Amino acid sequence: MRRVLLFLPLLALAGCKEETPQGGVKVTVSYDGFKPGCVRVIARDVEGGHDPLSEDVAAEKVRGEATGGSIVVGVLPPDNWSSAVEVEAQAFERTCDGEPVVRRSQAVTMTRGESTSTTLLLLAEDEDADGYVSRLTGGTDCNDDRPTINPGVTEELCNGVDDNCNDQADAVELQLGQSCTTGTNCQGTSACGDNGKVVCNVPSAAMAYPDADGDGHGDKNATATAFCNGVPTGFVTSPNDDCDDRVGTGANVFPGAQERCDGKDNDCDGPSDEDFPQLNQACNDPGTQCNGTQQCNAQGTALTCVIPQPVPSWYPDDDGDGFGRTSDRQQTCVQPAGAFVSQGEDCDDGNPFTYRNATELCDGLDNDCDTLVETAAACPAGGGTWNTRTEGSGTQIWHSVSTWTPGGVWATGDNNRRAVMRPGDSGFTVTTSGCGDASTAWYAVWADPNNNGRAYFTSASGRLANQDSTSTSCTQVTVTDLATYGITGVRNNSVLELYGVSASSAVGEGAAFLWDGATTTVTFNPTANDISYVFDVHGTTRNTLFAAGGYSTGTVGPRIYRYMPGDGTWQTQNVQAISGLGRLIGIWVVNDKVAFAVGDSGSALKWNGTTWSKLTFPNSDDLTSVVAFGANSAYATAQSGTKGRIYRYNGVDWQKIHEVANVQFKDIAGTSPADLWVVGNNGKILHWPQ
Repeated sequence: MRRVLLFLPLLALAGCKEETPQGGVKVTVSYDGFKPGCVRVIARDVEGGHDPLSEDVAAEKVRGEATGGSIVVGVLPPDNWSSAVEVEAQAFERTCDGEPVVRRSQAVTMTRGESTSTTLLLLAEDEDADGYVSRLTGGTDCNDDRPTINPGVTEELCNGVDDNCNDQADAVELQLGQSCTTGTNCQGTSACGDNGKVVCNVPSAAMAYPDADGDGHGDKNATATAFCNGVPTGFVTSPNDDCDDRVGTGANVFPGAQERCDGKDNDCDGPSDEDFPQLNQACNDPGTQCNGTQQCNAQGTALTCVIPQPVPSWYPDDDGDGFGRTSDRQQTCVQPAGAFVSQGEDCDDGNPFTYRNATELCDGLDNDCDTLVETAAACPAGGGTWNTRTEGSGTQIWHSVSTWTPGGVWATGDNNRRAVMRPGDSGFTVTTSGCGDASTAWYAVWADPNNNGRAYFTSASGRLANQDSTSTSCTQVTVTDLATYGITGVRNNSVLELYGVSASSAVGEGAAFLWDGATTTVTFNPTANDISYVFDVHGTTRNTLFAAGGYSTGTVGPRIYRYMPGDGTWQTQNVQAISGLGRLIGIWVVNDKVAFAVGDSGSALKWNGTTWSKLTFPNSDDLTSVVAFGANSAYATAQSGTKGRIYRYNGVDWQKIHEVANVQFKDIAGTSPADLWVVGNNGKILHWPQ
């Protein structure tokens, strides 16, 4: 066995004179079969009759195993002791109080100046290692085979066993059969319960368990309470199988309960949330297309995909200004298809010049969305106005106008006149040379923004010509012999294509044609043999190319045709089925979802990318031309008797913004609401805002 040595002096040397001290005794106390709770070592002077000396070694200093060990004690008696000394060792079960369980002594003869050794062996049995020695070897343990039976055990079980070794029967010590009180003053008799504990047996009492959460199941960890005058609220007689009876948390927890997704073991079967195996797994929310994890929903009845980060917002941007309207906002981690942007706060999503913090224009509108119309700083000195000038002569008729950049504008008209103003110019340069003659009436012009404003002209006699903005003469390319009222250009894979419309052709009235602008090759395409004059054409791509026309009298009413890139034909849009429309004179395409058309008797139409719808106009003025920048930003010229008028559409209604007497307005164009050009008869060319 393992031996542990502990040196403890019993007594220090004492005396007043210097003498050779007695020799000391090293006492080795060995114990076998048990481990003492306390060891006492006593030294006696056999011949001198002095009082014995003793030292107690407490439990915390007694080292070794439960089956044995040893300590070493040094005995150093006073000088006046004789050389004959008796040393004794006593072992105790717990403390050094009471009687020792075993003792052993030994006589020792000391020699002055020398050390003497002796060994004392203490034998006892503690087979169950409970710290109590068997009664058979001097201890108090009445059953040394079971560590649960010894004098230190509290007697509380009705088991017919003397658990605390006090030699009293259970009936006596536990007072079985005596009168007792339990529960709510229920009188009964002490008896052994099912679990071996003493209970107060009241045959007439109702044994009930706490049901704090009110789910009809008692707390399985609670002891039953006896009630003799009825079971009160908050208790149930059975079953007592609730694994969580806490108020506020356990109402949905009891055996047989529906397992919920709430982190609790609702049915008390051990695991929690076992009916939701995908809990905490990765997921993709179909509504937002965001990645997240499966979490319990608020009701605890199902899983929901929880997104850890804020879901981005996307705003419809119909006018393409980079800012969208708050209405129809979508929240998704994937940018929606179509015109959606990450910035909102567009107070007018039909006007590309109006959005949060936009530069204020001189257009009478709140461009920067601060609820205020522009300040005077946005307009020329004295405020915005329609500046009117006379170009050519007082009898000149200007039929068409086209802009290619702010400050860059072309106008064409009768008498072979073409007028151009380049950016930075203070006035127009009017030319009549190079092509045509004095009788030539140039009905239409289109300026190419990708070629420094090169202009393409069409005339009443079918002349097709071009002229650079820096040139003083034009070049006639070919003649179709058809009165051509409209022309526009689009690029197909960077190749310029010019589309024109005319009044009549050999194939059928209402012809449209394709021209490359440089050669005599002109390809005619009748408008689906749908007999009609065609007065204007406009588009942004081959896929969004429209022409407008019709007769003012007769059976053929308003017409709009759309170009079909697949076969090169023009197909009717069936606007003639819309009642109350007159002949259509002007058309303008903003993008693949917005276009406008106008005509006689207040006829106005708007295209939403799919269908044409009639707009309400405030009167029956004959509308002669239209230019638009967005679904809520369009301008039209009109004729009312001898008055020329200009109207603005804001997405809700048309409002008259300018009027001039004794002038007929023919056409309108512009690069923005702050750069508008209008042409008409009497040589008049108007510009907003200066």
